[in-house]
Amino acid sequence: MSNHRQVWETLSRLLKRLEDQLPAPESPDGLVNLEKEVRKLGKTQFKANALAEDQSVRIEKILASAQSTQEQNTRLLEMLAEARTIAAQKDLLEALLPALDGLDNAISSGQRYLAKRDLAARSAALSPAQAMLVSPTDRAMLAGWLDGLNLVRERLLAVLESGGVTPIPSVGFPFDPYQHVVVGKTDQVPPGIQPTPGIITAEERCGYQSPAGVLRYAEVIVYRVD
Repeated sequence: MSNHRQVWETLSRLLKRLEDQLPAPESPDGLVNLEKEVRKLGKTQFKANALAEDQSVRIEKILASAQSTQEQNTRLLEMLAEARTIAAQKDLLEALLPALDGLDNAISSGQRYLAKRDLAARSAALSPAQAMLVSPTDRAMLAGWLDGLNLVRERLLAVLESGGVTPIPSVGFPFDPYQHVVVGKTDQVPPGIQPTPGIITAEERCGYQSPAGVLRYAEVIVYRVD
């Protein structure tokens, strides 16, 4: 065998081996199917992308809603804490009112007694024992005691005022059902007050109010016309 023939046979065998290893060419139908698969994959990918985007939007909305809920809960907790603080302060201030009532009663009783002593001291027919009871020294002791009570009362009123609590005006003012409670009526008026129907002539118990409303209604006596 000549050398040229051997070369051609060797090349032929190599070409055959290459052909056997290469895939068969696609038929027209195969190309169509491949195109369909590619389109299907494209649609699937588009749906997946749209779904992922929709889920992302939903997650953002959920997170925004959760943040808004958290802020609302925080505000509610702050409001609740503030309400509890106000309620505790209100209870504390209201607890001072009976102490003020006791001071007012003691001061009023002391002033009435002092007035009686002063009236008795002007009497010419006093026994030595009576004269001692209404002596200037004894009167000064009683007056000093009343001054001390007034000082304590003023301090308690200052504490109430620092909490926004003030006495409700009564004597000399018209009756107000939103601030006063009538506990009696009279046809007499003290000096300096015009005898107007419904005018308050005396106060049986002091009332107190705060910016939030009435803590305790004032118990009053009003002037009436028969």
